[in-house]
Amino acid sequence: MITIQNIIDWSKPHPANPDKARQTVIFDDKVLFSIVGGTQGLYGDFLEEFEVAIMTPDKKDFITKFFYPQGGDDVIPYMHASDLEEMINNILRKNFQVQ
Repeated sequence: MITIQNIIDWSKPHPANPDKARQTVIFDDKVLFSIVGGTQGLYGDFLEEFEVAIMTPDKKDFITKFFYPQGGDDVIPYMHASDLEEMINNILRKNFQVQ
């Protein structure tokens, strides 16, 4: 099971503001989660709320709306930590990688 603490621990500096912004990329052979936040210009504080995009692993197509149709966009601007944990664990079961 992937936890929010895992997402925070696996994160790397985001180019938008390497001192404050964070990013974590988790993927398998079918989907890629791009999880960012922590600074102005990115949504979410990267502690309780996160900006989330779901894409094909080659990063060519956004598929966020397929998994989160209520968002209506390619990016979920503010996803609460518990909702992110639930979604990512329902989609990524095993054999995922962290980039």
